[in-house]
Amino acid sequence: MKYTDILGNEKVKDILKKAVQHNTVLHSYLFVGEEGIGKSLFAKEFAKSILCLGKEKPCEACKSCIEIEENNQPDYIEIVPDGNSIKIEQIRNMQLKVAEKPIVSDNKVYIIDDSDTMTSEAQNCLLKTLEEPPEYTIIILIASNTDMLLNTIKSRCTKITFEKLTSSEILEILKEQSIEIPDISEKMFDFFDGSIAKALKILE
Repeated sequence: MKYTDILGNEKVKDILKKAVQHNTVLHSYLFVGEEGIGKSLFAKEFAKSILCLGKEKPCEACKSCIEIEENNQPDYIEIVPDGNSIKIEQIRNMQLKVAEKPIVSDNKVYIIDDSDTMTSEAQNCLLKTLEEPPEYTIIILIASNTDMLLNTIKSRCTKITFEKLTSSEILEILKEQSIEIPDISEKMFDFFDGSIAKALKILE
């Protein structure tokens, strides 16, 4: 997967690419937007670019890029809900890893997907790391409903807002996934609400 393979949110692509190119990547980000519009794909590609060992970032060919695609890069960690929520034990385990220096790359990237499902205990625990992250650590929170996050967490992250996908972008993604597309009315696109995840559920 490359940025060019991800449809939509061209402005976000530009922001993330420039951050890596100009070496201005920050320690904590909050990716916000409708569920199922590609936030996780962007986060992974951003992480790949940050950790890439090649000149063109991401080069897709270095040890780091290959290991991320194989889910085997020790400096790249994804945290997802355990059941319905992200629990304090998961954040504590993350903090133990944060204290360890990078192995393959110069940095470490932690992606907390569905971060808005963190329990209040997990969020308060995470605050300690967000307040004083090691210089080599980048944390990316992904959320659809930021009302569920503590204001103190939101204030410590740089917010990146994702726009909903257009009707043409949704159609193109469906074609790329070889999904049989019936005649879709404008009203049905309203139900999709700019989300490929909703589109897939409805079409199924």
